[in-house]
Amino acid sequence: MDSAVRGDAPIYDRLIEERGDVPADVRRVAEETVRQLTRALDFGAVGRSSGYPGMGFPPPASI
Repeated sequence: MDSAVRGDAPIYDRLIEERGDVPADVRRVAEETVRQLTRALDFGAVGRSSGYPGMGFPPPASI
């Protein structure tokens, strides 16, 4: 949060001192989660592997 905005909220400033900047921490965790999900759900990789596309194992012998 902008320091000019926080300067008008002494209760908020005290909470940050006592508990940490929880909204900023949550924002960082959410951004990292989105990055991890983006990598994990990369559907562009589907069809590039052998076997069943994107599954990581070969098809059964009957196919």
